[in-house]
Amino acid sequence: MTRSSRPRRRMSPRNLLSLVLLFLYAVGQGVRTERIYAVEALDLSALPAAAEQEIDFAEHIRPILQTRCYSCHGPEESESGLRLDLKKAAFEGGDGGAIIEIGKSADSRLIHYVAGLDEDMLMPPDGEGSPLTGDQVALLRAWIDQGASWPAEADGDADHIRGADHWAFQPIANPPVPQIDDAWQRNEIDAFVLAKLRSEGVKPSPEAARHVLIRRVYLDLIGLSPSPEELERWTHESSDDWYAMLVDHLLASPHYGERWGRHWLDLARYADSDGFEKDLPRPHAWRWRDWVISALNRDLPFDQFTIEQLAGDLLPDRDLEQLVATGFHRNTLVNREGGIDPEEDRVKRTVDRTNTLGSVWLGMTVECSQCHSHKYDPLSQREYYQLYAFFNNLEEPDVPAPYDEELEAYRAAKAEFDKKHQKYLDAIADYRASKLPAGLAAWEEEQADQEAQWFVLKPSKVEASSGATIETQADGSQLVSGYVPSRDIYNFETKTEPRRVTAIRLEVLPDATLPKNGPGRGDNGNILLNEIKLFVRSADDDAERQVKFADARASFAQNFYGPAGALLENRQGWALLPRVGERHAAIFELEEPLEIEGDAVLRIEMKQEYGGGRVMGRFRLALTDRDSKAVEFDAISDRLVAILSTPVAERDERQAAELLDYFGLFDPGLVALQKEEVADREMAPPDPRQSTRAQVVKEQRQRRATQVHIRGDFLRPGAEVAASTPAVLPPLSARGKAPDRLDLARWLVDSSHPLTARVVVNRVWQRYFQRGIVNTLHDFGTQGDPPSHPELLDHLAYRFREGGWKLKDLHRRIVTSATYRQSSHARPDLEERDPLNIWLARQNRLRMEAEIIRDVALRASGLLNEKIGGRSVRPPQPKGLAELGYANSVKWVTSEGPDRYRRGLYTFFQRTVPYPMLMTFDAPDSNVACTRRDRSNTPLQALTLWNDPVFVECSQSLALRLVTDISEGDTDQGDIPRVAAATADGADSLTARRVRHAFRLCLAREPAAEELSDFANTFDTMRELYAKYEEAALAATGAVERPTEIEPAELAAWVAVSRALMNLDEFIVRE
Repeated sequence: MTRSSRPRRRMSPRNLLSLVLLFLYAVGQGVRTERIYAVEALDLSALPAAAEQEIDFAEHIRPILQTRCYSCHGPEESESGLRLDLKKAAFEGGDGGAIIEIGKSADSRLIHYVAGLDEDMLMPPDGEGSPLTGDQVALLRAWIDQGASWPAEADGDADHIRGADHWAFQPIANPPVPQIDDAWQRNEIDAFVLAKLRSEGVKPSPEAARHVLIRRVYLDLIGLSPSPEELERWTHESSDDWYAMLVDHLLASPHYGERWGRHWLDLARYADSDGFEKDLPRPHAWRWRDWVISALNRDLPFDQFTIEQLAGDLLPDRDLEQLVATGFHRNTLVNREGGIDPEEDRVKRTVDRTNTLGSVWLGMTVECSQCHSHKYDPLSQREYYQLYAFFNNLEEPDVPAPYDEELEAYRAAKAEFDKKHQKYLDAIADYRASKLPAGLAAWEEEQADQEAQWFVLKPSKVEASSGATIETQADGSQLVSGYVPSRDIYNFETKTEPRRVTAIRLEVLPDATLPKNGPGRGDNGNILLNEIKLFVRSADDDAERQVKFADARASFAQNFYGPAGALLENRQGWALLPRVGERHAAIFELEEPLEIEGDAVLRIEMKQEYGGGRVMGRFRLALTDRDSKAVEFDAISDRLVAILSTPVAERDERQAAELLDYFGLFDPGLVALQKEEVADREMAPPDPRQSTRAQVVKEQRQRRATQVHIRGDFLRPGAEVAASTPAVLPPLSARGKAPDRLDLARWLVDSSHPLTARVVVNRVWQRYFQRGIVNTLHDFGTQGDPPSHPELLDHLAYRFREGGWKLKDLHRRIVTSATYRQSSHARPDLEERDPLNIWLARQNRLRMEAEIIRDVALRASGLLNEKIGGRSVRPPQPKGLAELGYANSVKWVTSEGPDRYRRGLYTFFQRTVPYPMLMTFDAPDSNVACTRRDRSNTPLQALTLWNDPVFVECSQSLALRLVTDISEGDTDQGDIPRVAAATADGADSLTARRVRHAFRLCLAREPAAEELSDFANTFDTMRELYAKYEEAALAATGAVERPTEIEPAELAAWVAVSRALMNLDEFIVRE
């Protein structure tokens, strides 16, 4: 990210003096004093010698200028008129003239300044940054002496795109593989690495021990440690190809998709809630996560993986799974707070999608161009909004997304249910035909002279849980506008004086601002009122009580969705299809009249939880004090009133049927039969099309115009722009008149694109070696680090792209290389020369990610539920943490049974109150794309491993596993070579065998003799201690079912051993 608003520094007296001197020099005043500017007056012997190596500007020089000089002499500031970010400006110099004498570093004032030869011209000045090191000055000297070569992107040529010659924007080459005769090599990767090592005079490290390799590749490819049985199998596999066989075995595991899916979720900023104040849950987010896992397990080529996520909805003949893939776009934060501007929130989501594209596929900090053209990279603000335009036309529906097997099972079960359910439908049909017409005739006679008076309610407070805006209209109705949520809850409060209340009337009204003229806010104009409740409290008291409704009737109701459904426990609700775009009324009668004796507040709560935007867009509430008979007539629509006014003999069949349908809504006999039918229908198998849904995107029909946002402010629109891509990259070919997201996705994976393949293989490389070949994973631009092995990067990218974008092939190539298989032992000979292991003379030890640490503990303990896919779960966490969410809105109901022990990937991620163990071990906050996780080392991590409920339970279960897996008389498990043990009982004692088993489960290796002795002694000590304190022993073992032959003290001692093992650094580290 560039610093777009860097505060201007006050000039120090020393810098002011320097500026004056430079000014006098520039205007020819002859004040170029010998003390400052004359070369002969300087002690040139103090200069570091020029470096002997061949200098590359991009690799050696630009990083120095960027980090040490640009803050004062770059695109934001050019103090003393000097800029060092542009070739022409740098060679011309500043107000004091040229500071670079090409070919003569000792005569160049740039060198004098940065080497500190003159105390009055130190650069960077005191307090403005660290002085250059001797090695950096040596590089600058060598660069100048070798001709000061500078790539053309900075020469200021108006016809040239600044930065176009940067290495990352060049076509991906197919570099020749270095020909090196060395048996250490296992594939072409090693040739590139070995060439670098030889150029530095360094030898690679030896291969890691077999047990280390086995655990390493297990953790890297599937995120689980090997079981003792797997460890034994691969330890003793005699084939020369044992390692290749192991890699293929792991790549074929369904856990591979989980492991590498977690990496992709970081990039996609996946979470199970919206974020912001409300932070509402996203019950269907998991369906996209399942798609990711499946796609990776199927080895879906990365080009198709890209296309389906960015534009699966636009594919010709797309299937459901390709539509589900677009859930990638739905991982943005959504603000549902009250009073927000829906357009502002939509713009923020669109900005996030644009920035995510830059981070994930382009490896560029495109967000720097949201407010102004990029300060360093060739990306203008106009080009930013041209990218933005690709995402500016999205709608965000939720769609049914059941799996085929779910539908198949449902249809079979539903057919069986329907056979048994038919008797209820037959009874209703018989009643309608034989008894309902007579009841209608009697009812019509009773309606004479019946009339109720209704009092329209004025709100003292009305709000929507979604944050939608509700405004009172002149006719007393409420018009809802703003963000259209999938579900909503309206709370309507009104103050009332003493009165009697017998019924509440809810009118839903058409409005021109609503889809299909309303009354619903969703695309089809329908509503679904699941539940309505009435509460009352006195005006001076916060304690309220619920007033129960007895019955309900309406002017019209959709089949099986009568208003009484909003009163039933199943909350089936009131709906209106196909009669949308009309006024309808529902009347809810109280069980007993409500007698209000003093000033009071009535609150009416209306829940609309079906989904799909089936929420009311305009409604009006009223109450009456009349009795039931008078109320009945007021539920009738104007059309029914007209029918009732028509003599029976003159009514046509349609009118007669409509009136009969209406009467059936409240005829006691029919209602009773319908209640029986509804009660039985509640036993029907759930329709997966309702329970399994997916968050997707689609293009809206009316295309939005996209304009540049001046200074990034959406309220200050500038010039209109069309969707397009940056000029520095290859042109995009559109299928039609205007390019869309599908064109964009195909452009990203086109063979001419220089970034995508490089960015992807670099990110994969980083997962295995801690550093990418380009260390700045998110920034391949001019401010990013140059590649440490540029030819290797292009080799991998070229092979990846030309090999069909196969991720598993890329993984196989990397993990089978000798480079990957090296020992991770520290190299004292390289501590100063290559402390960060950039040359790859060894492997790196990596602290495992938060989820993997938890998974490894669960697997070692035997608790892990290895089910693949499905809804997110809520494992145990310390009490009270969920209450930290806004207004106690977060409800953390701990999952029961096997769901408690699912992999960390499936843990419900609540953005405002994330699962604490994950955050302690540096899981990202999921608010923006995360290309690389932090790796901290804090006391909290050790305390978590020691005290977190999950790890305590894991240690208890591991202890139980040790005493049940290894019992008296058993032989040792497996024949992995053992070490001699200096224990009193010997290496084959029961205690020693259990310690060895614990090491295999936790660390996938045998204990050394000293370790075996230490842990056996720890067990003995803890057993003696717990034998004295039985209550403490019982508390230590928790709820595990202790075998009767095992004393509490013995099991508690094994719990202590297990907790110690799980707190070892080795337990959470991949060697």
